[in-house]
Amino acid sequence: MRTVLFAAELGYGFGHVSRLIAVADALEPLGYRPVFAVGDVCETFPILGHRPWPVMQAPVSRALPHLSLNDARYKVGRFSDILYFVGYGNADLLTPLVRAWEQVFLAVKPDLVVCDFSPTVTLAARGSIPIVAIGDGFSQPPSTPDEFPTLRQEAESQLPQAAILEVVRRVQKARGRPEPEHLPSIVAGDREFVCILPEFDPYVRVVPARTVGPLRPLPEILPPPPPGREVFLYLSGSFEKLTEIGQGLADAEATGQAYIRNASRRVIDAFERIGIRVLSEVLPRDEFRAAVGRARCVVHHGGVGTSQDMLALGRPQILAPTSFEQQLTADVLFRFRVGGRLRQGLTADAVAGALRSSFDDSELAARAQRAAEVVASRETKPAMPAIVAACNELASR
Repeated sequence: MRTVLFAAELGYGFGHVSRLIAVADALEPLGYRPVFAVGDVCETFPILGHRPWPVMQAPVSRALPHLSLNDARYKVGRFSDILYFVGYGNADLLTPLVRAWEQVFLAVKPDLVVCDFSPTVTLAARGSIPIVAIGDGFSQPPSTPDEFPTLRQEAESQLPQAAILEVVRRVQKARGRPEPEHLPSIVAGDREFVCILPEFDPYVRVVPARTVGPLRPLPEILPPPPPGREVFLYLSGSFEKLTEIGQGLADAEATGQAYIRNASRRVIDAFERIGIRVLSEVLPRDEFRAAVGRARCVVHHGGVGTSQDMLALGRPQILAPTSFEQQLTADVLFRFRVGGRLRQGLTADAVAGALRSSFDDSELAARAQRAAEVVASRETKPAMPAIVAACNELASR
């Protein structure tokens, strides 16, 4: 039996790990043994805890400002800024992380690594273990340019890319491994798959046609949203504006259901007092589809997987982004004119206003349906067969 290490080093929420789970589900019947290393074993427990696979904590440093990626004071303008935030600005910070991943490899003895948003994994494994790198457009940036392209012009670089490249070269030289010629090459896999619709790839103008489409078939379009004030919410329990969202729901007299990841008892009670049923676990696919089908709109943070599915289902979306990646996704939906974005300083009044607009705006609902019809009309093949074929090829070497 061949062992596959599924690694999700960076990122929050379920999106990155959910993609890896889908690949593991496809590979396990073919005789592969999945082992997971994730950035937060507690956060991902709701979707990994019932699985039979070993799950370990990925090497990350509590001394580094990972959470600053969601802090407005720290502007991310390019992927190199993310590398700086997670330790690539100093060889004494990057070296122990690379060494820790080497120890993971020694313990797991993988025949193959499948990773998502995991630059240190690809750096540590290159030349010793075959790598399949998957992700959305943001988490799997182009690996061929001389430098990572700029995504936000107004954001100053945390450290010049040449300086980060020099740190990486020093670490690789000390390990006796080849030194990269260009910084983006460190995120490359032996095979790479950007599993998203091209509209959601922030690098589409720099490297056109690099997306391979969604990992799995997109959900079929729903009937038009029914009239009324029912909503479906998918939020993080650590979001600092949950009180404002709850008050906005109450002011707009909204009803419906919410999945609030890792919500406290206080948060659950507060939402249920205003008539929003808080789910204790992730809904199965059919029940989730039915819940979204009853909703006039969907409120979430802007995870690209959720945004893509809601676009395909034909539902207006109200987004409350908590990260730069989610802001980019919100911009896409705004261009489609199928959703609104609540700004960082959102208030209960802003939430209530956005909800009332979605309840009353029949043209918004019609645009969401038309956008879903456009997506459904494409001959988009799921990426999974190509990913499984690549895994088979690399693992058999």
